[in-house]
Amino acid sequence: MSDKTIPVKPELLDEIKRLCEENREIALISLCTTDGFSIKSFATRELSAEADKLAAMSSTISALSESAAQQVLKGEFNVTIVESGEGNMLFVRTSYLGLPCVVTVAARVNLSLAKARFATKRMAEVIQKIEA
Repeated sequence: MSDKTIPVKPELLDEIKRLCEENREIALISLCTTDGFSIKSFATRELSAEADKLAAMSSTISALSESAAQQVLKGEFNVTIVESGEGNMLFVRTSYLGLPCVVTVAARVNLSLAKARFATKRMAEVIQKIEA
């Protein structure tokens, strides 16, 4: 990772805004590099999370998921889901401006897991298409 700051493109901000507007139950969205550097994060007031800690956690969970998928299932990691009584957290690998990244989305329990998964995967695909 270089010392350069990764630019936050307007298309990325538009996608975060779109996802939040379409799914009011989403409480947190984070995009970070796979080596744990935060690019952009959004969290509601009630779910304050420090961007740096969230990026470190997201990259670690993603790396462990990738390793488990390869070692046990002999396949590629797609999505990691953490379920709790309050909601779900989803971790999806993507790329942004050519860098390998992780999208993390936390949704309250009122948003079904299927809808949260679809929205997160779609966001990852849109982010991957953003050009430098």
